Formats: sequence, structure tokens, C-alpha cells
Amino acid sequence: MAIQPDTGVGSGVPGGPRWDEVFTPSDLGSGVFDVRWDLRPRLRRWLATQDLPTASGREAHRPAVDAWAMLDGGVIAVSAVTLPAGPGPSPAPSSPLLGPGMRVIGYRTLRLLIDRLELPGPAQALRGEHLDVPGVVADLYDARRSDAEATEQAELLASCTDRSTLRWVVTALRV
Repeated sequence: MAIQPDTGVGSGVPGGPRWDEVFTPSDLGSGVFDVRWDLRPRLRRWLATQDLPTASGREAHRPAVDAWAMLDGGVIAVSAVTLPAGPGPSPAPSSPLLGPGMRVIGYRTLRLLIDRLELPGPAQALRGEHLDVPGVVADLYDARRSDAEATEQAELLASCTDRSTLRWVVTALRV
């Protein structure tokens, strides 16, 4: 399934988006990539067909997080949070909470998505990435099993509601 904008531009043939137009390095840390806003629904639909371990985090006054565990990381979708207005000063503009959006966590997860979504990908290793032998990432994904460890990984990803927790999880997963 080639990922293309819902505008109908491109159809898996030349002219569709390149990997770095869909996934851009995040300022949240090495191995974290933001997903282009108009392609998030398509990625979400692809994830729904994959039978992946999933988890959701819903806490008062925290962003809602949906998470899918994959290989060395996964994908998280963070919803906006609305804090109640109070009599005191308004919250600082640079909140430690994660902003809304969808993020790919992990280099192997990124490589798998580039391959499965039929995006032209980078030939060289990205900064901070250990490049695997061609085909290894797809083989690892195809041989996956849903088990308690994968479920725990999804739950860990769903706990990422702020910048420091996300960085801790990325480190824990050794992305």
C-alpha cells in the first residue's frame, strides 16, 4: 500500500512523497520522527490492518495517546489536551506536555514503514542509526508474535504524555 495524500496526488508511482516528506526528524530526540499531518489518517488505517499490540493512555489534564508497538519502538498518536482556565496566570507557552501529532519511534520502525508504505527511502544510515542488513527488518516484523512483552511495549509507549517521559521511553527501548 503506497501512502499518498488524500488529495489524490501520486499513486505509488514517481511523483509521490519521499520518505523525508512524510517523516521528519523530531526535536524530541534521536530516533523520533514526526508524521506529516495530512498522511496521518492513512498511516492510522495501515496500522489498523497490522494486528499490532496497541494501548491507549487517557489521563485527566494530559494528552490522550494511542500507541502501536513495532520492532524497536512503534507509533504514537497524541491528541490535544485542553486545560481548564483558572484564576491564576495562563500556562507557559512552552509546555512540557507533548503537542498533538503522530510520531514514529525507532529507526527499525521507520525503515519498516518506509518499505511497507512504498516510499523512496534513504540509502545511507541516518544520524544515530545502525543500518541493518537489507531484509532483516522486514523478516523481524513478519516473524513477530503478540506476547506480553509486545503488549508491555505498547503500554510503555502509551505512557508518553510529556517530553521527558518520551525521552525516557526512547532510551529504555534503545532506539
